[in-house]
Amino acid sequence: MVVSSLVRRGMELASDMPLNSKDPEVPSIHLSGWLAGLFVFSVLAFVFVIFSIEYTYGMVVLTLAAIEETDPDIYVRIDTDFDPNKPTNPAEPEAAILRPKPITSKLRTTIKHLRARAGFWSRFRGFGAFMTYSLIQCFLYAILPVAITNFAAQFLARIVVGMALANLELTWVHIVISEPSSKRFYQRIPGYKSWFNIAPVIAFEQCVVCAAFYIPLLIAGATGALDSLAVDPNGDLPSVEIVRRVAAATAIPSLLAGLVAIPVRAITIRVAASMLPEEDEAIIPFDRSFGGKVVPAILGGSGKLSIKDAWTTFDGPARIRYLKVFGKAFVMEFAAMIFFALVLGGQVYAGALTYGARRIEHSA
Repeated sequence: MVVSSLVRRGMELASDMPLNSKDPEVPSIHLSGWLAGLFVFSVLAFVFVIFSIEYTYGMVVLTLAAIEETDPDIYVRIDTDFDPNKPTNPAEPEAAILRPKPITSKLRTTIKHLRARAGFWSRFRGFGAFMTYSLIQCFLYAILPVAITNFAAQFLARIVVGMALANLELTWVHIVISEPSSKRFYQRIPGYKSWFNIAPVIAFEQCVVCAAFYIPLLIAGATGALDSLAVDPNGDLPSVEIVRRVAAATAIPSLLAGLVAIPVRAITIRVAASMLPEEDEAIIPFDRSFGGKVVPAILGGSGKLSIKDAWTTFDGPARIRYLKVFGKAFVMEFAAMIFFALVLGGQVYAGALTYGARRIEHSA
């Protein structure tokens, strides 16, 4: 959630500098009726596909991979012809019983497991909480008197907003990792005691990720590297080159923030998972005590993982699975973007040819 929001802020920064329509280098494209309709449909399909990949694999499956136990104390029979009355061979006491592979070891097995336990729309579980979080977040940013180019203020604003919505993010994690519940998402939002436990973790995540995003911009601004990106005070629109520089200036911080967010997001998810209410059953095997690191509040403990323990209890095989899910989601999104770039580019090119042919016919 943190990185996607930061990338969106970077895009807003770039969009504040629109293209100069009077630039002779920019061709005028006019799409015919059916091409315009096809173009709009393709854009909507692009948004839906990218969002589906990001939400299903980059958020839901990634969250499950961050908490699933590598070697759970649960054994399952894989013998489909199992007969309880059939005597077992003493020489092979575990012939029909094997330790299962982690569910999140493959994307396909994870989705099949979710469908079997939570239905067809399980890939979008927690969507209501996610949309509520996103809408409130956008509203808070809209009312905060902070300029988008004021990087220091933006940094502080993100920490404040993230902490304010900490319980909503905690609720989303609990919905994703637990069995289906008859409760609405707003009925599962915990109280202020849970907020005191999760807010510092959210603040830690926001600080680390936002630092990776805004500190390079602050350094660039202090050295004057961003001066050439300012909009002309006379009101003239910026050229294509300036927009390209803005995109490049925000691309590097976005990449740094994305890399930093990979381990930090896992820590936040694991701390939130350690606070799963006792009445909620997990949808995948995971150790609620995290190797005994979580001491219930009734026994004098905090009832949650510490930030340090959240990382140290994250064993090597689990980290590899987590990184694989992240990498697969990235590759899928990149492939989808390339595909739709070709499709949309082809449609724009076809529109340009059609418009050019009509102009030639009209002039003749």
